This record gives sequence, structure tokens and C-alpha cells, in this order.
Amino acid sequence: MQSAIFTFGREDLIPEMFVSIVNDIHKRFPDSISIFKYYLERHIEVDSDHHSHLALQMTSNFCGYNQAFWDEAEKETIESLQKRIELWDGAYNQIIKSKNTLVLN
Repeated sequence: MQSAIFTFGREDLIPEMFVSIVNDIHKRFPDSISIFKYYLERHIEVDSDHHSHLALQMTSNFCGYNQAFWDEAEKETIESLQKRIELWDGAYNQIIKSKNTLVLN
């Protein structure tokens, strides 16, 4: 059920994540990234307006009216998102561990 993982774990999720990152950077450096901010916002807009809808349509075409397919899509998407959380938690923990090691030395 790769289409569902792609749709709900990337195309439906990531644009909002990037909006948050871009806004945070812009708050810190309002005068230095305005052109870059416009570029990123435009890219996010195209992705979220166009790609998200195509991805949703693709998953809908695959699953159709078959409830078992939708159930599998939901299960696989949740599992994929949980693995992504574990990945980023692991990366964060390694960064903190390295930072603490540097401070102690």
C-alpha cells in the first residue's frame, strides 16, 4: 500500500511542516531571506495544491470502494508514520547524547 504511505505520510503532511519551518526562519532573519521565503512558499503552494490532490486521487483510485483496501492503507500509513517518529526520535537522542558528551569533556 505504498500509495497510501506516500499520500498520507508525505504529500498530505510535509507541506505544513515546511510552512512552519519557513515562518520560523523568517521570524529570525526577516530581511535576509525574503526572496528565498517567496520561492519556498511558492514551491510549498504548488506541492500542496497540485501534488496532494494527485496523490489523494491516486490512493482513491487504488482503494476504490473496497473497505479492506482502505483499512490496509490506514494500517500501513500509521505504521510508516510511527517508524518515521522512531527515526527522528533516534536522531534527536543521538544529537543530545553527542552534545552532552561535548559539554562534559
